[in-house]
Order: sequence, then C-alpha cells, then structure tokens
Amino acid sequence: MTNILVEAPSAPRLDEKPINAHLSERRRWLIIALVLVPVFVGSIDLTIISAILPEVLIRLNIPIDTNLGTAAWLVTGYLLAYTVSMALMGRFSDMVGRRSAFLVCLGLFIIGSWWVATAHLFPTALLNDIARRYLGQRPDLSQLTLLAVIIGRVIQALGAGAVVPVSLALVADLYPPERRAAAVGFVGAMDTLGWVLGHLYGGVMVGFFQQNGEAIRQGLAGLGLALPAPDWRTLFWLNVPMGIFAFVLMVFALRGVQHPISKGRFDLIGALLIAASLTCLVLGLGGNTDVTGATSLQALQAQTSQSPYNLTLLALAAALLVAFLAWEWRQEHPILELHLFRQRAVSAATLTNLLIGFLLMLGLVSVPLLINLRAENASAEAIARAAERAGVLLSTLTIPMALAAVPGAWLSGRIGFRNTVLGGIALAIVGFALAGSTWRGDTPELVMSLQLVVIGIGLGLTIAPIGTVVINAVDATRRGVASALVLIMRYLGMTIAIPTMTTYAFSRLNYMVSLARESFALDWSAEQIQRESVRVYFESGVAVIAEMLLIGALIGLVALLPALWLHGKQPNRSKSAQEGV
Repeated sequence: MTNILVEAPSAPRLDEKPINAHLSERRRWLIIALVLVPVFVGSIDLTIISAILPEVLIRLNIPIDTNLGTAAWLVTGYLLAYTVSMALMGRFSDMVGRRSAFLVCLGLFIIGSWWVATAHLFPTALLNDIARRYLGQRPDLSQLTLLAVIIGRVIQALGAGAVVPVSLALVADLYPPERRAAAVGFVGAMDTLGWVLGHLYGGVMVGFFQQNGEAIRQGLAGLGLALPAPDWRTLFWLNVPMGIFAFVLMVFALRGVQHPISKGRFDLIGALLIAASLTCLVLGLGGNTDVTGATSLQALQAQTSQSPYNLTLLALAAALLVAFLAWEWRQEHPILELHLFRQRAVSAATLTNLLIGFLLMLGLVSVPLLINLRAENASAEAIARAAERAGVLLSTLTIPMALAAVPGAWLSGRIGFRNTVLGGIALAIVGFALAGSTWRGDTPELVMSLQLVVIGIGLGLTIAPIGTVVINAVDATRRGVASALVLIMRYLGMTIAIPTMTTYAFSRLNYMVSLARESFALDWSAEQIQRESVRVYFESGVAVIAEMLLIGALIGLVALLPALWLHGKQPNRSKSAQEGV
C-alpha cells in the first residue's frame, strides 16, 4: 500500500487528479466486491441476536425470566459499540489510511465472532479466573458465559460498525467524484440490506439447526469429523472463515492502492464526548432498534416498554452533544467535520438522510405488525408462519432498495443529485400513500408487495446521491469523517423513529379501542364482549398501521424541502476520460 501524506486544504478540491488512476476497472470492482462481504455480514449481526436470544439462554441453562435484563445487553451492547465505532473510525481511517483501518476493523470482527462462538470455553475460563483471583468471588459459570457472549458481541460491533464508514471512504478513494456514486450506493445498500435480513436469517438458521442438527452431526462423523451438532454458535463460527478469507484477499487486493493520510492528532476529548452522547441517546430511547421481529402490537409494546424513555439520559445526551459541538468547532482536525454544514448541499443532504432513515424504519415496522396481526390465531405455529411471510414481504422492500442504488448513481450523472433524490422521495411518497390508503385486514400480500417495491425503489434511489454529495464535499484526507457523518445521520433517523412511532401507535390504539368499547351494550354476555373486543382490537390495529404509513407520506413531503437545496450534477466526466479513469 502507498500512503500519501498531505495537508488538508481549506476547501474540497473536486478537480484534483484521481490518486488511483493507475488501477484497472476490474481491480476496482474486485475491491468493492470484497469490501461488501464484511459490510453485509457485520450488519446482519446487528439484528441476528434478537432471533436467537431465547435459544442462547436455553443452551446456557439460564432462566429467561430472571435474566432477560442482562441478556438484553446482547442487543444493546452491540448497538452501542456499533454506533460509537461508526462515529469514530472514519477519522481514524483518515489518519492511518483506509487499508490499515479496514484490516483492523475486520480483524476485530473476526476476533469478536470467535470469542462469541467459544464463549463457553476459554472466555468463560478467563473470566472465572479473573473473578476468583482478583475479585475473590465464585461466580456462576452460566452467568459468566452470558457475560462472555456480551463481551464478544461488543468486540464484534467495534469492528463491524467501523467497517461501514471506512468502506465508504475506501471506495471513494478508488474513483474520481464523477464516478464514485455507484460504489458509494453499493456500500450503503448492503449495510441496510444486512441490517434488515439479520433477524430473518437468524430465525431460519436456528430453526434449521434444531430440526437437522443431529443429522448434520452424524453426516460429519461419517466423514471423520467429530464435531458437535450445529446450534446458535455455528452462526458466529461461520463468520470466522469468511472473515479470514476476506482479510487475506483484502491484504493483496489493496496493495498499491493509494490512501491520503491526514495530519493532526486524534481528538480524544471529542471522541469521548460524542461516544458518551450517543450512548446516552441510544439508552435514553430504549436501547433497541430491532423491532422488525415483533409478533404483534402487544409484543412491540412489551419490547419497547422494557426500556422506556429515560428523560435524564436524553437530557444528558443533549448536554454532551452541545459540549461536543462547542469543542469540535474549534478543532483543526475534528472527529466529525462540522464545518461541512456551512455548505448548503451538505446540510441539505444530511437532513434529508435523517428523514430517509425515519421513513425506512417506518416501512420496516409496519409490515411485520400487519402480517402478524392478521395471523389466524395466537399459537406459536401461526406466529412462526406469519413471521416467515413478513420476512418474505420485507424483502420486497429491502431488495429493490439495494438494487435501486445502481440506477440512483446513473441518474445522478444524468439529471443531477437534486432531481434524483427528489424523484426517489416522490416515489416513496406514492408508495406510502398507496399503502396507507389500501392496507386492510384482507389486502392481498401481492398488492402489498408491489407497493413496498415502489417504496423500496424510491428510498434506494436516494442512497448514492446523498452519500456522494457529502463525500465529494471534502478533500481526500477527510473522506472517512464525511462517510461517518452520512451514516450517523441515517442511523439516527432510524433510531428516533422507533420510540416516536411506538408512542404514537399505542396512544392511538388505546384511544380507538376505548372509544369503541363505549358502544358495547350493557346486556352483552362475556362471550360477546370477548368476541367484539377481539374484532375492535384487530380493526383498530389495522387502522393505526394505515395511519403510520400515511404519516410516512407526510414525512416524505417534509423530506422534499431539504432535498430542494441539493444542486448540480456530478462533475463532468470528460476530464476523467482523458486521464483514463
């Protein structure tokens, strides 16, 4: 790898000669393909644990009812570490180079995956030795194993969260401004796709292992491999060879790739302030972003009510954010490039991205809620079948969203960033409006899927232009910081959407159900009251979900306002063509 040490200029220079013009097109796309693997796997692991959490506790012989609070840190701990590393590692990659930063992040993810998979062995023994030798305690081994799994998840997340902004900056280094939109779109799309599919993947795989684990073990034994039957640990074991394979290939693929290095020290005070602020924000909002696995409105309420709003933490998060902004504004080499907000296009892009994240989460929540509300009964089998259908239906939103990143990049060069984003948001508005107007208790899933495709394509068209606008606004030595800014804004939008819409949904549901029950006749029998209560709850739940979708259309209209401030097309390609890029 060749690093270039340059002093960051005061303004972005989009007309500078590409630093990797010597790389062939095939080499560049090979690097992008390799980058997408850890991005996808790392984002899958963000939500995979929610599907396998009961299995984890059962296998560890840990009572669910008395340890659910501790076990929740398997989700919350990953979320916190993922968020914090995403915010900080962009600057780190600017300082040490993309290659080194990417390999460090990938190495952390591999180590964390191995630690989780072997938590009942060496990690538990290590923690037990520490507890006995230094703390004078004799802890329960099952509890220590759970703690070891939590620690492993945090290590995983420190690598996985950082991989995404580093990858965005890395692919931006490969192309000049006029050609990087497609690569940026691919990374953003794969991150979102993995995040959404994690719950479905975890549930399907654990179910498969439960039904076929012993047969797999016997088959391996016939081959001379004395291995235990696969279970939840296998999901993390699979990350290890895939990660090592990607690590080795990236070591060779990135040879000769030039990465500008920024001067200046790492802003430790700023890092501590933003880490503390994000931690308080996530915990204050409930510490959970995986609501796509909720089986009903009651389940979602129970899921979110375990960690209700904590106003103290939210106030502390706001205070720490103010302190961070005040500190960062005076730093020459900040963690997040706040001076970028002086540029109208960057401010517009980041605000639009915040609202896009909100819209995405709104779509992800509405689908499983309606499908599970329509389940034929409340049995475990019926809920499982409904969850599978919800997962398939969600794919009609997420897969088109990922695929639309490519035409989004192409359109950015033809009709400009602003028109592409406006067109995508308008398409999403149409999809939300159609869904909110037509989704009922008996709406065919084919109709729902077509409307979700429209929403997915609309949101997907915005990924590449929004990310490219922000990354193009900085010089080569600050692309990591810019990439982190893009991701954090969308992620915050998704995080804020959960408690906001949950609060709205349940206040409306309780009001509608209470209003309907006032019309119940006084002489009804208990059976009639029960039957009518079920009907009222179902109809009210469907109506609330439809309202949420219509709110999505309104938020889309709001998102059009900052998107109007985006301007211009990608820079002219003629110069790059002359340079052979």
